[in-house]
Amino acid sequence: MRELTIYGGKPLAGQLRVQGSKNAVLPILAATLLTDEPCEIRNCPDLTDVHAALDILKSLGCRADYDGHTAVIHPSGAQGTAIPDDLMRRMRSSVMFLGAVLGRCRKACISYPGGCELGARPIDIHLRALRSLGVRLLEEGGYIHCCLEQFVPRTITFMFPSVGATENIMMLCAVSEGETILVNPAREPEIVDLQNFLNCMGADIVGAGTDCIRIRGVTRLHGCSYAVIPDRIAAATYACAAAACGGEILLTGVEPVHMRILLSVLRDMGAEITEEGEQIWMRMHRRPLAVSSVKTLPYPGFPTDDQAPLMAALLKAEGSSVISETIFENRFKHVGEFLRMGANIQIEGLNAIVRGVDRLHGAEVNAADLRGGAALVIAGLSAEGKTVVRQTCYIDRGYEDIAGAFQSLGGNICYQE
Repeated sequence: MRELTIYGGKPLAGQLRVQGSKNAVLPILAATLLTDEPCEIRNCPDLTDVHAALDILKSLGCRADYDGHTAVIHPSGAQGTAIPDDLMRRMRSSVMFLGAVLGRCRKACISYPGGCELGARPIDIHLRALRSLGVRLLEEGGYIHCCLEQFVPRTITFMFPSVGATENIMMLCAVSEGETILVNPAREPEIVDLQNFLNCMGADIVGAGTDCIRIRGVTRLHGCSYAVIPDRIAAATYACAAAACGGEILLTGVEPVHMRILLSVLRDMGAEITEEGEQIWMRMHRRPLAVSSVKTLPYPGFPTDDQAPLMAALLKAEGSSVISETIFENRFKHVGEFLRMGANIQIEGLNAIVRGVDRLHGAEVNAADLRGGAALVIAGLSAEGKTVVRQTCYIDRGYEDIAGAFQSLGGNICYQE
């Protein structure tokens, strides 16, 4: 099993083009099931989650080719309605195929999805919305059997702005008769990207990114060529690394508007940041300053996916910071590994009190989830001595060659078998 070996303690410097968005491309790949014509997905990152999604498409009868950050999906042969359990277990976001398979076949069967163990993350919101649209559901033996005989367009109000539920309902309703209105949907940029992709295929959807999405179903979608947005979480990770290690980096191929709140926090920490089109200049020539309070919230609030990388950047800050995690109850698993490196962190319920220390030392640590694993890499880069990060399979789900990326920024990091 691969490990990451890091020799830290030096500032970062260099230029990096940020990968395409993992969280955007996965629902887009699922949505290709809604047509019989080929779809070309450009700026498609080379991630294990992406290849898991391609394997799901193949299991359903699609031809799926991947080469040079471009995926080409030929869905005309897709007749499958059941996603194999082993593929569902490979990633949490596999649940998004539910809406796409229902939209295509009017029936579907899935098991409960896998992925990072960040908490309960129930899919009740998905199922409740599907029932309201006329989907009959039967849960037995760990599987969910779905059948749609008569679609019922209506207004759906989400009690919580679930990203996955919003995506599932958008895909189903895009090819279902009538107008469906989503109130209090998720507003993430990835939702906007899914809307834009579906509209590129001929759908009629407006309002993504706001508190109300209107979907007018059409009878047929066509193939298209589409470029995925940049990965705002990957970009945030590299920016947090520069804050932790110091130095100057240039991130290209980014959307700064998608990162406004994270960039604001980094400025409060003392970073000099310049935004120019699709570029972000990041300069950090001082010890980071603590931030009094950061709370994770649904977009446009502070992203839960940025919580762990930000905490890594605050480990050596001047003063004490409080980070509150309100989205996932188990998203502080990286804290115990930080403590092995000399960090001073106290957990009180859903709050982490981070008291900055003068130095961190290298250690052997284990990644327990995707973003926590990336945060351990940041900590290793800012620590003195050698750090070994194990269980990099989690990191590979969302970062395209994270060792190579940090090498391009001057980091002393490499994979070891």
